[in-house]
Amino acid sequence: MSLGSCTHNNGDIGYWFGLWHLDSIDIDGTPAADYDGNIYFMFQGKVFCIRCVDELNHDYAESFAQWQESDDHQSMTLTFADNRFPPDISPLVPLEVVTKFSVITLGSKEMVLRHVHCATGVTRTYHFTRWE
Repeated sequence: MSLGSCTHNNGDIGYWFGLWHLDSIDIDGTPAADYDGNIYFMFQGKVFCIRCVDELNHDYAESFAQWQESDDHQSMTLTFADNRFPPDISPLVPLEVVTKFSVITLGSKEMVLRHVHCATGVTRTYHFTRWE
């Protein structure tokens, strides 16, 4: 899997850079039993990609956005140019044109993001490991 983007500062975006595998999802504190382990987040420069992989036939659906980290490093916002989100992702990763995540943990091997859906109030916590 690759992701292309223009870069600045030699492309250094710190721990965000690269491919992250979504290991598990908690919905209002309860593990999502129906998650298939098939979602990836990718960051390079200011470009973000979410990819949902169908392991049976190796197809995938993906959508691109611009992303921005807050100055205090406590949140990350995705801004999509359109509403073409991968349909298989929507129930477990409900994305909106502008989607804000709280950054719970961000390190070289682990990332935890939290999102509270504006319309429903449902809190989802996403647990990632860096895919190498």
